[in-house]
This record gives sequence, structure tokens and C-alpha cells, in this order.
Amino acid sequence: MTIKVATAPDSWGVWYPKDEKQVGWERYLDEVQKAGYGWTELGPWGYLPTDPETLLSELGCRDIKLCGTGVVHALSLADSAETLAARVGPICALLKAAGAEWFVLMDESESYAAPGDRQLDDQAWARMIAIVNATAKRVVEEYGMKFVFHPHVGTCIETEAEIDRLLADTRPEHVGLCFDLGHHIYTGADPLAFMTRHADRIPYYHFKNMDGTLRQRITDENIPFMDAFQMGVMCELDKGVIDFADVVKFLEARNYDGFAVVEQDMYPCPPEKPYPIAKHNRDYLRTLGL
Repeated sequence: MTIKVATAPDSWGVWYPKDEKQVGWERYLDEVQKAGYGWTELGPWGYLPTDPETLLSELGCRDIKLCGTGVVHALSLADSAETLAARVGPICALLKAAGAEWFVLMDESESYAAPGDRQLDDQAWARMIAIVNATAKRVVEEYGMKFVFHPHVGTCIETEAEIDRLLADTRPEHVGLCFDLGHHIYTGADPLAFMTRHADRIPYYHFKNMDGTLRQRITDENIPFMDAFQMGVMCELDKGVIDFADVVKFLEARNYDGFAVVEQDMYPCPPEKPYPIAKHNRDYLRTLGL
């Protein structure tokens, strides 16, 4: 068993390629190294350098490797298939040049004007599934990489029932799950129970935890999820409702060989906030043997 601990720009409050509220990419990489992570996701396209030689040089001088990237794309729009297809080639070419294997796709929450809009009717669902299947087939067969779908709060794949439906409607040889424990428990579901049922479809994990007390307030006051993230509902790995000692034991029992990407949704945040949290999370995972 080899659980490789990674992180992502999300843990530094980075959600967009360019944003004055975010730390610069050089500082991000410096602090990833300083916090003790040897792997990172690419983050939003255009945040880290997209020139392969530059990216490899900047990663290499810090002894960091690239594990993959999260691709956020609106999957419910009329032109979603075409716009996503145009993005796949450049992204996969950069990942392959950097020795990364994982293409992580998720829907774009900002494409829904209201919460109810994300609940797709059968026709829209079928169109979305066709996009996922076609993208996964291309990533796997054309580029020789690995494809996982990331369920996410506020998107067309959010609830456990929606994830089950996604798994039923996609091909296991092409589509796995990027399982984000924090987003799963935010919906009220049990991450460990789901992992037990679907471990064979989960080759890639996002380690994230949730503040249960704050989540109850969010429910009681009907606070939107984007505001909830900014309030800090996603917390340090050892301070939330999920016991990550149990998570690690589960993965060890399964002989899991893959990535655990530590994330903590906190956009926007002061530039000095992410590093101590990221280091704390990395140090905590070391106490669990990772």
C-alpha cells in the first residue's frame, strides 16, 4: 500500500486562474514545499505555468511533482460538449509532459442561477452523461491517462443518489470517482459507508473535513454553500466530524495505492491564512502514518 499525500491550489484559496484575492503561484509552490507536500494538483488552468518546460522547472527546483488536475466545466449548457472537448487536448498534453496521470472533472456550480436549476431532467441528465462518457473515453484511450469525476456541492452531481446514478450510467473501465469526503458529508451522507459500498470505483480521494456545529447553523439559517465555505465550514482534518484515523484504516485494509489530496475550501482568504493550515493538515496525517 502506498498512499501518496498531495495538495491543491484550492487549499490556498485558489479557485480561478487570475484573481487579486489569491496568492501568486510562486508563493503557492514555495509554501507547498515548506508545508511538506511532495505532490500537487495543477489547479485552475492558467494559475500554474502551462508551458511544460517552465512548469517542470518550477516544480523540480522545489522537489514537487504533479499528480493531476481538477477541470471545472459547466456540464449542463447547450454547448458544453464542444467547449469541454476543446479544453481536453491542451490539458492532457501538459499533464503527460509533467508525468501526471489524473484528469479530474467536475461540474461548475456558478452556472446555476438558483439551487433548483442543478436538478437535471432526464434529457439534460442524458446529455450530461454523454459528455462525461465521451470525455473519459478520450482521456483514457487517446491519452492513456486516468479519468475520475468529482461530485461537488451545488452542482448537477451532489447527492449520494446522484452519485449512484452517475456510477450506474458510466463505464467502470473509463470513469472512476474522485471522492471528496467533505463534500459528501456536507450533503448529510455517510462517507465511510459510501466508500465501503463503492471502493472499487474510487481510485482517487480528496481529504477534507467539515465543522459539524457550523454546518448545523448553516442548515438552520439556510445559508448558501458558497457563503458557508467562506465561513469556514470546511475545517482542518483533525477538527471536523469525520475521523480520518478510521478513513486511513479503511484504506489500509483495502490496500489502497493512490493519492490522498488534502483540500480545504477557503476562497477568498487572507494570504497568510493557508500555509499554517496546510502544514497542520500535513503534520496531522503523519501522525496517522501517512
